[in-house]
Amino acid sequence: MKRSSLIAISIIVIIIILSIMTLGTIKKPTVVVSDIALRDVSLTGTTIDVGLVIDNTNPIGATLDKITYDIYLVNGEEIFIAHGEKEEKIPVSANGQTTVIIPTKVSNVGIIKAIYQSMSGAERPKLKVAGSVSLNLKLFSIDVPFEETRAV
Repeated sequence: MKRSSLIAISIIVIIIILSIMTLGTIKKPTVVVSDIALRDVSLTGTTIDVGLVIDNTNPIGATLDKITYDIYLVNGEEIFIAHGEKEEKIPVSANGQTTVIIPTKVSNVGIIKAIYQSMSGAERPKLKVAGSVSLNLKLFSIDVPFEETRAV
């Protein structure tokens, strides 16, 4: 066998070994709801901004492919008020955090109905956001769930 062939095979073996070692150290990123805020309140609709922080402690970056979530008004019971999806390729930093803000338009009729249905409770109404983020980690893809409930 030629010396150049041995060098090429050695390089390929080293790359495979390093890839296997990297796979062993890859951890599932975490997703935290950083903010739930009402914005642009009008007579007909309201925008709810949902802020997410993706914490990727891996040595390789990722790509956020899709975010899917539901928003509920919570006061004793959960009342569905909105569904949101965002399909956009967003780069996620290696060894760092990436923040994403998702605006969601909601009809005030739905919000008023949900608040009216929840008025029986003594505490302030809360908004709950529950969903998942689809992350492409180059070698494989994973779905990371998130959920947060906050007073409005």
